[in-house]
Amino acid sequence: MLVLIVHYHLRCGGVTRVIESQVRALSDQGHKVVVASSGPKVDWCEEQIIIPELDYCLESNLSGDDLRDLIPLQPDLWIIHNPTLAKSALFPDFIKNLAGHQAPLLLQCHDFAEDGRPANYQRLSETTRLYPLAENIHYAFVNTRDRSSLIRAGIPEHRCHHLPNAVIPPAAHPAPESPAPLVFCPVRGIRRKNLGELCLLAAHAPAGGRFAIAVAPENTEWSAVHDRWAALAQELDLPIEFNVANRLSPTPDADPSFSSWLGHATHLVTTSIAEGFGLTFLEPALLGKPLIGRDLPEITRDFSDAPLGSLYENIPIDLIALDLDLLKKDYLSQLTATFQSYNRILSDNEQEQNWLNFIATGSLDFGNLPESHQEHLIRNHRLPELEQWLEKSLSISAQAIATDSWSIDHYGIALQNIIDPVVDSTPGAPDWLPKQNVLAQFISPDRFHFLRT
Repeated sequence: MLVLIVHYHLRCGGVTRVIESQVRALSDQGHKVVVASSGPKVDWCEEQIIIPELDYCLESNLSGDDLRDLIPLQPDLWIIHNPTLAKSALFPDFIKNLAGHQAPLLLQCHDFAEDGRPANYQRLSETTRLYPLAENIHYAFVNTRDRSSLIRAGIPEHRCHHLPNAVIPPAAHPAPESPAPLVFCPVRGIRRKNLGELCLLAAHAPAGGRFAIAVAPENTEWSAVHDRWAALAQELDLPIEFNVANRLSPTPDADPSFSSWLGHATHLVTTSIAEGFGLTFLEPALLGKPLIGRDLPEITRDFSDAPLGSLYENIPIDLIALDLDLLKKDYLSQLTATFQSYNRILSDNEQEQNWLNFIATGSLDFGNLPESHQEHLIRNHRLPELEQWLEKSLSISAQAIATDSWSIDHYGIALQNIIDPVVDSTPGAPDWLPKQNVLAQFISPDRFHFLRT
């Protein structure tokens, strides 16, 4: 079978790693696999079609039909990643073209324009046909939360599949055991990684403990947030370094590579407030590194049997420690702006009630505060319970986990079981899911988060 995998690009990132796993798994199953993207060329895929027009674009003189014509294949199966994310002005019509021609499609949604990406969603204002429905069109999701959401939105359950990623941990250079904790955050420092909380942890680190975050953002919007926290850490002399990979060495005689930092780290840490799949939670154990930091139960419930590390669900801050008048102003401003971005208007009564619900417990999670309020707390408050938790967590060793469920072989079997009914189905003209059905699953005041606005 000829399988064509399509994505905007193959730059480093989570989706690219999934595509690499799919190429390997499908090739092992005996299929011919071709990847179409804007590049760059990669060494793990023998057959690639480089089409610059597939990359992110907000405007184009081309149409979705033109984009289809640029792909010189008629595959037995199309696997298209993040087709509804609104990163390209061409993709809605491109998907409409394929669905209209009754192509066998597996649409894998890692992220959603409806979920905390209002700028993306606004680009879809002219689009009513976004989620096609037909027996030959199936959807795959990396977590059960998203699968359940799209089933509630109206996609038939038998066409919605949970396809957790294969977990292939990155290489870590062997390194001598460190006498003091070196806590490494192996991610790109974008806003939702919650860098203020990393600084808070560093501010409560035991003597000699060090924190580091791997890479700075490429997006200039998020670079400003990253650089603000790096400047604060330097000003307060916090034991944390930013953008260390290939810039700084973990020890004086070590190389500065990402693999070197992984190898020298005594612990890995996550403070992210949102993830699609839980690589962040699974990879540390496969690397033999204990994990500490923030839990995301709606993600980690998919592998609740695995010992994930020493995790908290929130860091409670008493309301008395906060400037509530300023916080209320920030909350209502950002909440209403977020809803307006999705063409939803909250009445004054709704705004007031949502604010009262937000503060109802008498405390707020540090991770769901604006950066200015996080900074104030780091400058002016100590959290003895966090200090005690951190000291205890840094003394815990990694626990081994069973790896079979996350192997490339297991992934290949799961993927084959999904694509078989797609290619065996009777093609038909598509219906279309009302896009407001999907928006309703994500746009809710109780899902509001400052760091996703």
